[in-house]
Amino acid sequence: MINILEIMMNLDEQIKASLKAEQHHLHTVLDTEPGLFEKLAAIYQGKMRWWAGVGTLLAFVLTGVFMVSAYQFYVATQIEQQLFWAVCFITSLMMQIAVKLWLFMEMNRQSIIKEIKRSEYAMSQQLNTHARM
Repeated sequence: MINILEIMMNLDEQIKASLKAEQHHLHTVLDTEPGLFEKLAAIYQGKMRWWAGVGTLLAFVLTGVFMVSAYQFYVATQIEQQLFWAVCFITSLMMQIAVKLWLFMEMNRQSIIKEIKRSEYAMSQQLNTHARM
């Protein structure tokens, strides 16, 4: 019975040590990873930079539309006007959210492509090292 407990305690210690080592490695990877603003700026430099610019401009226009719609809803005196401005507000807000979501998905796509390229490069380096042996 004592032997099983010792084995379990040793296993727990090994798991803790492994998790600490992995956490240290994760911190070093996260420290070298570019931040949000660097990733956001990168979408304006790739092949889709024109579309990213159009999306950003559209997001700003839609922000203005939903702000004006919210104000007009607030000052409207008739139910029909309030209904119109409420629909304009909700529609422009949802469109703006969709555009921003697309921009962040583009940012994520570029980040994933870079990581795949890094992995391909590392694998080719390892294959070249093993081929020389």
